[in-house]
Amino acid sequence: MTDTLTFNTGKKRLAGCLIAALSTTSSVVISKSITHNNLSQLQSSLPIALAVGLCLGILYYYAMAQILPRLHRDHHGELWAGLSWFNLATISLWGILLPLPTYYIDFGIGFIFTGGCARLIGSVYTIFGTSLSNRKRFANTFVMLALTIMLVISVVKASLALSLGLVGALSIVRFRTAIKEPEELAFLFFTVAIGLGFGAEKFGVTLAAFWAICVGFIFFCKIRTSNTMDNAYMVTIYGPKEGLLNSVHTFLDEHNLTYEFTRLETSDTSNHVSFLVEMKNSNVLNILGQKFQDDNPQTNVSIIQARSLF
Repeated sequence: MTDTLTFNTGKKRLAGCLIAALSTTSSVVISKSITHNNLSQLQSSLPIALAVGLCLGILYYYAMAQILPRLHRDHHGELWAGLSWFNLATISLWGILLPLPTYYIDFGIGFIFTGGCARLIGSVYTIFGTSLSNRKRFANTFVMLALTIMLVISVVKASLALSLGLVGALSIVRFRTAIKEPEELAFLFFTVAIGLGFGAEKFGVTLAAFWAICVGFIFFCKIRTSNTMDNAYMVTIYGPKEGLLNSVHTFLDEHNLTYEFTRLETSDTSNHVSFLVEMKNSNVLNILGQKFQDDNPQTNVSIIQARSLF
């Protein structure tokens, strides 16, 4: 996702929230009036719907402006980007007013909402996921995956022959790329489920489940990982047996670093200790390595980036 800066101003974010609210309220009111052939009521109900949508859009914007910066420090811009794409997807609701066959209207609405939801899923995974792999690159595949699944389901759902043909075609496909972590698999299934839901035209249930899962995952992560580290490095030190562990503890405490002790190996002449250390300033890396090599030239320090946001 390289579109974070697309929605980096308050005016653009407010516009997205207003679009979402106004599109929802207005299109629903107009659609009901047309369905019941009651255009006289439309003249009185449409201004009310616009006013309600305007108020809801403003409340929506201020609620997100207050909540998102608190969910994850310094990364609410990425969430705003994903949320803005979802907001823009609500424009597709106006498609229900077009004089087109219902199939094409439903497909268009589902297609656009699938892309918007998948984009927001990517933002949630990028920021709140804990996988050690490159989460941002992995999340780039969500939109294409969801849209592909939605297209496949839309094509085969009404034809038994096509469904059987799809099973036969997929039976010869072999995916050799291993999923390294369960969290990656969970988000892949989540993305596939979004494509399945919109492809089956279950718009209400899919949207409700989508928001419930996203919000639940965010709050669960905030509770579960309140003490975890986002920019961490695996620091491994091979050094003398006497005093190495205490010396590392002292250094980390003096520099107010957040760390987790992960490993200790002891031999007759040396120790091998490993820590997961959060470092926001790269200068600390040089200081850490230089300090232990100055204390003992035989010390070997290895620093590997173990966990990062992107």
